[in-house]
Amino acid sequence: MRVQLLGICRFSMLVESDFQTTGPSLDENRAILYAPERLRDRLARFRALCLPPLIAQSDPDFTLIVATGEDLPPWALGELRAAIAPLKQARLIQAAPGRHAPICKAMLTGATEPGADLVAQFCMDDDDAVATDFIARSRAIARANAGLIDGDRPFAINHVRGLALEAHRGHAVLTEELARLWVPSLVMVFPGGRPRSIQNYRHDWLWRNVPVLSFPDPVMWLRSFHDHNDAPRPRRILAGSRGAEPEQILRRRFGLDAVRLAQALGLRH
Repeated sequence: MRVQLLGICRFSMLVESDFQTTGPSLDENRAILYAPERLRDRLARFRALCLPPLIAQSDPDFTLIVATGEDLPPWALGELRAAIAPLKQARLIQAAPGRHAPICKAMLTGATEPGADLVAQFCMDDDDAVATDFIARSRAIARANAGLIDGDRPFAINHVRGLALEAHRGHAVLTEELARLWVPSLVMVFPGGRPRSIQNYRHDWLWRNVPVLSFPDPVMWLRSFHDHNDAPRPRRILAGSRGAEPEQILRRRFGLDAVRLAQALGLRH
């Protein structure tokens, strides 16, 4: 059984008022998304946090669409191209402004393998990360639970345990947490040959629409919170200690060093 792992990461993709921190017009959205300070911060987080665990995946068989605007400033586009060069699975696509969901669906449809039996889609923000066995585990879970596919209806894989990285008064604060249907490491498994898009589903309402498999272990995602987040910080659900400090989990599960990560983001550890 062929299970394709297909992801999308939106890097300052200009769309029409689909996010909480953008304005009511494309011109206002463009000014917010393409502000030099914001772009420099997003690039730093993308390089230091998001990309290294993807490059280090134990299963390298996946495709990641890196989606951005067609008029992303040239200097930022050049840095983005250079950043993803080591990730051979990445495909950079520049999109004209429009509605978010149709744009993402077209990109995902265009990258879907015609012969795949199942297509396991995931969505990443450019300031989040997944554990280095995310692709391997997601493929194995999708294959083992293929019977949950009911006609055109997909199912979801929800990894509950992760890390939160907060920028708080110039300090990096790392905590282990539990979360319900957060986007990092959330996977939707679709039947092959029927192009669909994870972006057509509201992630926190998935349980209303499709079967959801939840896994409380292991730590599978890292979500960051800072001044340039689109969404506010949700209510905290701290995880119980499993005998390892968050910094140890960060190194073991993501291959990241807490001190170096804080330095790369201009924070104090």
